[in-house]
Amino acid sequence: MSQFTIYIQAPAYLDQWLRHHYWDEDTKRVVFQRGSAPQAVLYSLLRQPPRGYQEKPDPALLPVEVPTFKGINPATRNYLSESGRTALVSACKRLFRSQMFLELCELFDHDVQITDIIYDFMDKHGIERTETNWESIRQMYLRMRKKSQGKTS
Repeated sequence: MSQFTIYIQAPAYLDQWLRHHYWDEDTKRVVFQRGSAPQAVLYSLLRQPPRGYQEKPDPALLPVEVPTFKGINPATRNYLSESGRTALVSACKRLFRSQMFLELCELFDHDVQITDIIYDFMDKHGIERTETNWESIRQMYLRMRKKSQGKTS
């Protein structure tokens, strides 16, 4: 495990989901699995920090481990630019949507209360029951449902 950490800003639902599924209690940060899309983003986009740059811990942001890759020293490649952080959040959103699709796609064609489905999904994945979280997930669910129904018609 690397001692280096980067901090990203993610929407509340995503931050909570990542903490629920990828949180390492020992290091108090998110640790992605080898071979995952977020790890691929980190492998590709981590680089040497600009001269004098030091990552500052920010309790408002999500701490993410800078992984150790074969042949790459995390002491020299531990900087992720703003666009790299955006790419990492995007990869995490894709993971989230994939999990949501896998769990909820079988309900797309049934007349089930969306409210119940979303709250159950939120509870199962450590996402707080706030209006903002619920609405964000509802919108994603409806877009996925509409896209799925468009492909089958």
